[in-house]
Amino acid sequence: MTAIPQPRALLLAMMDVDPAHEEEFNRWYEEEHLPDRANCRGFLAARRFVAVEGGPKYLALYDLENRDVLASPQYRKIYDPPTPWTRKMRPHFRNAVRNVYVDVTARPRAAENATGNALLLVMADISPALDDEFNRWYDEEHVPERLSIPGFLGGRRFRAVEGAPRYLALYDLESVDVLASEAYKHFRGAGETAWTQKMMKAMQNFRRSVYATLPSPTLAEVECRA
Repeated sequence: MTAIPQPRALLLAMMDVDPAHEEEFNRWYEEEHLPDRANCRGFLAARRFVAVEGGPKYLALYDLENRDVLASPQYRKIYDPPTPWTRKMRPHFRNAVRNVYVDVTARPRAAENATGNALLLVMADISPALDDEFNRWYDEEHVPERLSIPGFLGGRRFRAVEGAPRYLALYDLESVDVLASEAYKHFRGAGETAWTQKMMKAMQNFRRSVYATLPSPTLAEVECRA
């Protein structure tokens, strides 16, 4: 019997940092933390962002071949034991979130490999009674609606296998200015459908943050080596 391929996965890390150590935190991320993961087998891409709305302030996204990558010997070598620099930085983290997701984006997907200068992040839980309808709404109406807006380059959806909330949506944007456009305002105002109103009211633990791609002299986005 042919094994069913595992879905792609995503490792998400978010945190604030003690301002007194923020400069060193960014050097640590760029010079050690992100490169170590980017060069780990099974990591496909790595990106960093800084919040312009919502939070935590810093966001890192790692695309994975599948969730088993995080149980691999190669990955364990990175963090166990932690490096001296990592041990030094950890006490300065605030509001840290580490979630692992599997990709549940509907196929065919639009602009699968698109990346822009900004990111819209939405997280939410939904009651089990509405889970099926919530996913249909997202796949049939909400994501296609957002991708019809000029400046929305791509949209992906994920379900948590570690951490919460349960659902995550990521939209790559040309820039944060897209969210001030008339087209976007229309769908959040007069163009909001009855189905959207129902699902928005039903969401629990809702979180919406806007991030800009983090400028870096060394490493803001990398294609990882398999």
